[in-house]
Amino acid sequence: MTEAIERLEGIREQNLLGGGIQHIERQHGRGKLTARERIDVLIDPGSFCELGSCVNTTGQRMDGKKSEAPCDGAVIGTAEIHGRKVTVYASDFTVLGGSIGAQHIQKTAELIKMSAKWGYPMIWLLDSSGGRLGHQDVIIAGIDWYFLLQSQISGVIPQINVLMGPCIAGQAYAPTLCDFLLMCRETGNLWLGGPRQTQAATSEKFNKEVGSADYHMAQSGTCDVVGDNDTETILATRDLVAYLPSNFREKPPYIKPKDDPLREVPQLIEMVPGTYEETYDMHDVIEALVDDGEYFEIKKEYAKNLITCFCRFNGESVGLVASNPAEPGSILEINSCDKYYRFLQVLDAYSIPLVNLVDTPPFVPGEDQEELGLLRHFGKILDVYATATIPKISVVLRECYSDAGGMIMGGKGLGADLAYAWPIALFAVEASEVDYRKHVKGIEADAYEGYLNRSREKINVFDVGRTFTAQMVDEIIDPKDTRKIIIEALNITRNKVEELPERAKIHGTPPT
Repeated sequence: MTEAIERLEGIREQNLLGGGIQHIERQHGRGKLTARERIDVLIDPGSFCELGSCVNTTGQRMDGKKSEAPCDGAVIGTAEIHGRKVTVYASDFTVLGGSIGAQHIQKTAELIKMSAKWGYPMIWLLDSSGGRLGHQDVIIAGIDWYFLLQSQISGVIPQINVLMGPCIAGQAYAPTLCDFLLMCRETGNLWLGGPRQTQAATSEKFNKEVGSADYHMAQSGTCDVVGDNDTETILATRDLVAYLPSNFREKPPYIKPKDDPLREVPQLIEMVPGTYEETYDMHDVIEALVDDGEYFEIKKEYAKNLITCFCRFNGESVGLVASNPAEPGSILEINSCDKYYRFLQVLDAYSIPLVNLVDTPPFVPGEDQEELGLLRHFGKILDVYATATIPKISVVLRECYSDAGGMIMGGKGLGADLAYAWPIALFAVEASEVDYRKHVKGIEADAYEGYLNRSREKINVFDVGRTFTAQMVDEIIDPKDTRKIIIEALNITRNKVEELPERAKIHGTPPT
């Protein structure tokens, strides 16, 4: 027994060194933490319970040489974040570049299955060179195993990927299959081809910024949150976990607020100009409304005309989507459609209520957006919004034009549970500056003016509110009461049970 225990302790000591002091120093020299240091930043102190610590590589190189790989480069286990159980996978770049061998992939796949069975969120701390090339037991790296599992358990437990190193070729699909992707600005890169592979295959050279955290935030929209370094990115992950339930069967965690649920917000009248042509930053409105002014924004630099964030109202976790007049348009165009669509999928999967703050502009997108398939992208949100069974609450601040996005942000027709509007709100189907005479040949001047007036007619909220059959607003509210009205709406809809009509099929066919 003594000898066996000593052997176990020896393995554990070797695991702490990973690939050795030299590789740890190299890791630190690149501005990176080691796998175990990252886990320590992520979790509540002392809560990590490792699994598979005695695993090592079972393969050998094609040249016949054998190599040692503590944990086969994959550190896995259970832990706690804010006192709640999670599972953690961390690739160890000091061990063969964090590459995927047979035991590495098996540990990852088993952890995915265990996470789903136990109902724990799974967090990937990814820093890997990809498939372990040159080894006999890995043909295509085995990554298809966890692609299958990731997809099958999507919406069962939150999957969060924190990328703090390279992620290339086939493995690059893994972060996109998670619910959220956080990337480190300093060290994270995500490519399908990568600079070296692309140049070797096509002779094409591209800027090193392609595939960076900022690239995938602002350009591709693949990244949800960017941190300056490993520590900042991992701490942001802790913040995100606080808004999410452990699994689809549970409610998001409640945090007792310091903020008064009956607090009035009179400063909103000054923040939001009464003149419709004037702009303002919706972030200021959100900060004034939510508990303690705190919110967690998703895809902050992508499609900035639409804000998506997690926040709390009276301690309850909420997903908030808002137009942002500070950015050109504040309209639903292709990128903001995709941003909204993805966020709303997550909210509906994990039963997180939706609050919309609406102020759309008086125009619709142009020819470039039409050519790229705006209707398909808009249709995706129509489908997921109409079929989402979570509480859906809307507040129209100033303008709500259907073609500009008001249809799926501010009205009752698609299934909003409660819709409110400020006294200055205007509604219309269409309010564009298009010259219809270019599109309607032979129309008489008088007839044209009549058509134009009808198409651009804006109806104020009191005319809308005069008839309940219009089903546009449930109540006109004083702006200062917006916070307490939202909280009351969340109380009203908390036990909402909505069953969609039975279908003779597994699912619909929403636009792609």
